[in-house]
Amino acid sequence: DAKPILMLAHQDVVPVLEENVGDWTHPPYEGFYDGEIIWGRGATDDKGYLISIIESLDLLIKSGFKPKRTVILAFGCDEEISGENCGRPIFNALHERYGDDGIYLLIDEGSVGIQKEFNQTFAMVSVAEKGYLDVGINVTSTGGHASNPPDHNVIGILSEIITAIEANPFSGRVTPKNPMFGFLECAAVHAPEASFPASVRSKLKRVAENDVRAQQQLARELDSMRYYFRTSQSVGKVNGGKKINAIPEIATTMINLRLAVETSVAQVQEHYENLVRPIAQKHGMVFEGFNSAHDSPEIRKISLYGVDALEPAPVSPVDAEAFQILSGTIKNTLRPLDQDEQLIVTPYLMPANTDTKFFWALTKNIYRFTPINLVHNLNRAHTTDEFIRAEEFVREPLFF
Repeated sequence: DAKPILMLAHQDVVPVLEENVGDWTHPPYEGFYDGEIIWGRGATDDKGYLISIIESLDLLIKSGFKPKRTVILAFGCDEEISGENCGRPIFNALHERYGDDGIYLLIDEGSVGIQKEFNQTFAMVSVAEKGYLDVGINVTSTGGHASNPPDHNVIGILSEIITAIEANPFSGRVTPKNPMFGFLECAAVHAPEASFPASVRSKLKRVAENDVRAQQQLARELDSMRYYFRTSQSVGKVNGGKKINAIPEIATTMINLRLAVETSVAQVQEHYENLVRPIAQKHGMVFEGFNSAHDSPEIRKISLYGVDALEPAPVSPVDAEAFQILSGTIKNTLRPLDQDEQLIVTPYLMPANTDTKFFWALTKNIYRFTPINLVHNLNRAHTTDEFIRAEEFVREPLFF
């Protein structure tokens, strides 16, 4: 009668461009072990995690262990490119079998693992993820010969739009809805008093009472952690123009956003429409918002559209039995970064997204945690010289 445990990981990795192979200390797909560190693409994201799950089950099967509840492994093949070809079909198959809330506990990779903050070691379990949205903006107009240009062509207008977007970032505030508030409360209790800022401690009670001013002040004070408390925006792609002596007819940009837990896709879209609509009016252009038909015959226009929209994830409970079991496992199999410390398990927020985004209906108990100390930008995941320390790696199968 016991609901199953579901363990997620993904087999795919981000590529290494041929021109960057020479920048690696060791060949990126060799899995080179130098006696201390394992080097290679996927060492952290996410093959080390996947291999550890398989190794743990192999050891348990060989030892004769028989689980009292079903254990399901679900290994995606395209997590790095949205998961539509693996993550979603896996969810569909499991949902058909087990239905809503049919899984006891789901665990997947995390983004921080074991870290030292405020001079205290924490095991940071992400109990939610930020939302996601790619915003596309197309500016179109008539072309012509560069010897007779308009005052503002599509590239200039698009540049004006991008400048307006970057000049108006999303504001941030710390609210009780955000798992990071739970982390701050935890740190206020367990971190050495001298290491936890008194100014932060003094605002926590007012934040809990929904004092908006205190929530905004605390976000400003913790500016180094700003994107845990506010929506991020990054202009990632710009295209416009084909030939130097021709006036371009179209210029486009794509902006990547990670949505704060308190916001929504609709609110972000409204923010962008409010920024771009006046620029369209200024230049006498038709404006097409996110929900427009995008079928205006007018050549001179600015169009907005959204791609891969995902609302912020539901926050998983920390008072559930499943979280207590996970916490006990962490404390009994892992260790603090300094031997004279305790290892404190705390809720945290995942600023990126994992395949768990497909699995919300299967369980409320979704936890994202990588049982190692991730350093140097997540052990250089997604960049040159990705690595994992062997002494950390060997603890992963023990944890699983």
